[in-house]
Amino acid sequence: MIQEREKNYKKALHEKYEIFRLEGDEERRKQLLIEMEAMVGDLDSPDSEDIYILGLGFYFLDENEKHNIVLASELFLKAYQLDSNNFLACLYAAHCFQDKGAFKEALVLYKKVDQKELKKFQIWRYVKLIEQIGFCYFKLGNKKIGREKFVKVLEWYKILEVNETPFPLEMMECLDPSDAIVKEINIYLNRK
Repeated sequence: MIQEREKNYKKALHEKYEIFRLEGDEERRKQLLIEMEAMVGDLDSPDSEDIYILGLGFYFLDENEKHNIVLASELFLKAYQLDSNNFLACLYAAHCFQDKGAFKEALVLYKKVDQKELKKFQIWRYVKLIEQIGFCYFKLGNKKIGREKFVKVLEWYKILEVNETPFPLEMMECLDPSDAIVKEINIYLNRK
């Protein structure tokens, strides 16, 4: 009976998050997040997945609201502490630190992400992780390692289909448009 109730609860939380994710009206999204927060708060001991889903809500609510990023990072860290196999919680915690400009903390977390599992989950996220690690190194002043990571990203672009590659935003921010890596990756970005 308890397992069935928990299964139904998890299904309802995921469904509410999907509605939140697709909702275009920001006020409605805020209301859905309040409802998700209440659902998780009603549990005696929410698990890693519950907390991670709530963290996603805060992370994607309003990207310009720094308070939401702080709350999201706390939730992602808590989810990861509850279950160190929750590689997405670790990844999103790292994203939060990167978004806050805390590149050292972001790098530590990015390196903890289970790359093997992430690669199996979604190859584009794995490629993006390599880029984000390079970005953090670059921002921390270690441009040599940053470039090495960006070269690895370029190597993936050469073998993956266009729909399997993320836009290399962080790489483009770090490198000059005339850089050989940027010139070559643009070839792969522009293929059809």
